[in-house]
Amino acid sequence: MNPYRISEPTAISFSGGRTSAFMLYKCLEAHDGRLPDEAVVTFANTGKEMPETLDFVQACADNWDVDIVWLEREIQKNTEDKPKYLYRTRVVDHDTASRNGKPFAELIKARRYAPNPIARFCTQELKIKAIGQFLCEERGFPNPYVCFIGIRSDEQRRATKMHDAVADFQERHLPLWLDGITKEDIHEFWINQNFDLQLPNNNGITDWGNCDLCFLKGMSKKMSIIEARPDLADWWSEQEQSLSKAVGKEAYFRKDQPSYTEMKVIASDQRSLFGFDDETIPCFCGD
Repeated sequence: MNPYRISEPTAISFSGGRTSAFMLYKCLEAHDGRLPDEAVVTFANTGKEMPETLDFVQACADNWDVDIVWLEREIQKNTEDKPKYLYRTRVVDHDTASRNGKPFAELIKARRYAPNPIARFCTQELKIKAIGQFLCEERGFPNPYVCFIGIRSDEQRRATKMHDAVADFQERHLPLWLDGITKEDIHEFWINQNFDLQLPNNNGITDWGNCDLCFLKGMSKKMSIIEARPDLADWWSEQEQSLSKAVGKEAYFRKDQPSYTEMKVIASDQRSLFGFDDETIPCFCGD
């Protein structure tokens, strides 16, 4: 049975990376280039994706003639009593999508603490719930609905936990894992295409993908990115500083690592003195 075939309302979750783009390509291929009506391709933008990621999402839509629905979470203060904040999902596009971290910043302000490796509510609110709210309320999808997620066969630990699991609107389906696709397959595919994500391809892995300096990325990855683009640390530093001021105590994305302000200093002045080899913590975002 072809794991990419779709026969019921299905979301194809496109993170904006090479792996999930490859999954989309295989779904198109399985349907002779045209997805069935019950399939919806979604891209949930946090406002902290690299510009190259946004360009790549649009390039996939243009080159493969496929409709990709761009979504953003909007969080507003409730003018009535409770709840304090109202969450809704809005449709955007390549031109109108946030590039300044607004959806993410609004979420942190509403929650009054930063997401962290234990409480990854950014993924939950900005991606999973954004997609679920849109599909169930606007497209009439059942709850739960089938969701294709781009997890490869070399991500065995994640795959065994996620495949066919039902949570947060979704019954998660991992066609790449079922098909035995590895990061090497992803690398081989993209070096032979006429367009590509304009971010480094580390043998099929995009270290700069998803939120640019996501707190779940390994320290060494974050440091190498900050070393190349020190300005990317500024937004994360501002969130930690603003949150600390709002709650009256130090507030960081991770207590087991330096703050983003400190990381920027280390990257510029002391990089050679540190040897970081911690691993990236995987999340729903995928690649």
